[in-house]
Amino acid sequence: MSTIFVAARLEMARSIRQMTATALAAEVGVTAPWVSQTENLKRMPSPELVREFARALDFPLEFFYRPVTTLPPSDAFHFRATSRLAKRDEKTARSLSTLAIELSDWIEATYQAPPPSVPELQDLLEAEDTLPPEQAAEALRGAWGLGAAPIKNLLQILESKGVKVYSAGGPLQAVDAFSFRHGAMPVIFLNVHKSAERLRFDLAHELGHLVMHGGSLHVEPGKEKEQAANEFASAFLMPRADVLGSIRGNLMLEDVLVLKRRWRVSAMALNLRAHRIGVISDWTYGTLARQLSSAGFRRGEPGSDLIAESSSLLTQVMADLRSQGKSFIDIARALDVRAQDVRDLMLGLVTFAVEGEARIRTPSRGNLRAV
Repeated sequence: MSTIFVAARLEMARSIRQMTATALAAEVGVTAPWVSQTENLKRMPSPELVREFARALDFPLEFFYRPVTTLPPSDAFHFRATSRLAKRDEKTARSLSTLAIELSDWIEATYQAPPPSVPELQDLLEAEDTLPPEQAAEALRGAWGLGAAPIKNLLQILESKGVKVYSAGGPLQAVDAFSFRHGAMPVIFLNVHKSAERLRFDLAHELGHLVMHGGSLHVEPGKEKEQAANEFASAFLMPRADVLGSIRGNLMLEDVLVLKRRWRVSAMALNLRAHRIGVISDWTYGTLARQLSSAGFRRGEPGSDLIAESSSLLTQVMADLRSQGKSFIDIARALDVRAQDVRDLMLGLVTFAVEGEARIRTPSRGNLRAV
């Protein structure tokens, strides 16, 4: 363990535990300005005080002496509903992103994972230009050889393209979803406490941000950016050609409930998509929206039997560790965090229980091998 205290780790730990400087100061017996000065490199805490920080924040002592991975700049993060996102939650998200990057680096060093291959829009166009979201989604489908067929498992496709997907379902339940690039590596955080259909849409929404809103094509946060990501997600999951070929005549409620299974999307998203591309009239769209809302589809997907997609990559990692008699604890020791911190990053994404025998739901497709 290094003997050099890393001040950035203190603020990071506070953000993850969502503890104010005042609360931490009271817990360890110093003043709030003392904590702030420590985080700003104006004071160096004694080893005894660092131990108190570790105790109060429930982190291993080694965490505070571990060098910090360089994070992307603030404008590289894409948050949903930024207008409603509390600053505290945004700081928590950025700090958890550091843990996710360190876990990803550990996975890359331990296994042969798929290399990152999520292009930005200018890479698809081979020029610094722009495309409407619909055409951007079509261009990406073409680049990935997906054609116009429905996507069975979006999460597995993204992981096969080198995307790292983590859960925001631990200390970040107030956050819908967010994404960023760390170097070439795309990272997506999902709030897993949603229906399987809405999780798929969130994945596609964040993919839209990664493709359309990075690099030289950076767009300022706001409704326009979020609407573009929504349109990309809708077009990517429900390609125009497939929708036009599958919906014949007028669309009725029974048709929506059947067809939503084809594209594995929410009923409300399908109704909106059909309206946007002109398959149904304003009147039909409005009627269906009212019927769906009355039936509870605005809040969820009543009667859905769609199983939430899981992470093939993380499942394989944990299965391999278990075959060696290891667990979350061993990853946590490598990263100098608690086992619960690692579990939180995988919450709702790994298909077997923490205790007991593995229960693998989906076959391995990630070409993940130990090195």
